Amino acid sequence: MTSDAGPIRLGKVVEQRIKELGLEYSWVAREADFSVETLSKIRKGVRVRGATYRRLERVLRWAADSADAVMAGGEPTPLPDAADGEEPVVAALPVEELAPDRRVDAIMTILEDLPPRVQAEVLRRLEDRVPASALRDLEAKSRGRKAG
Repeated sequence: MTSDAGPIRLGKVVEQRIKELGLEYSWVAREADFSVETLSKIRKGVRVRGATYRRLERVLRWAADSADAVMAGGEPTPLPDAADGEEPVVAALPVEELAPDRRVDAIMTILEDLPPRVQAEVLRRLEDRVPASALRDLEAKSRGRKAG
């Protein structure tokens, strides 16, 4: 395999895995602790540092060195909990997401005086910046205030 073919092949396999797991690019990048731009490079077949591939493998629930195996023409090795069609456990929620989020109340205080159309746009823009649990709380409170 040529030196460019390996990373290009990896990009295609990564793209397929992300779709298979039903993940969003922004979430994958955040969990792997690199930028969406870095993920885009990987998907396009641009080489990155080995440590970056290791972090991506963890998020995609692949064994270590799976990226290298794919670039060499092989297949990634799924971790045991992602095999046999089981739903993979990609990442546990951080402890701070389990407790009520004070940011939700602060955002709701700001949002409550805005028109519903503006509220919806703000919530949409917050989607990649606010923990999923907090966003659900915001949306629920927003719907509750519209009804009330």
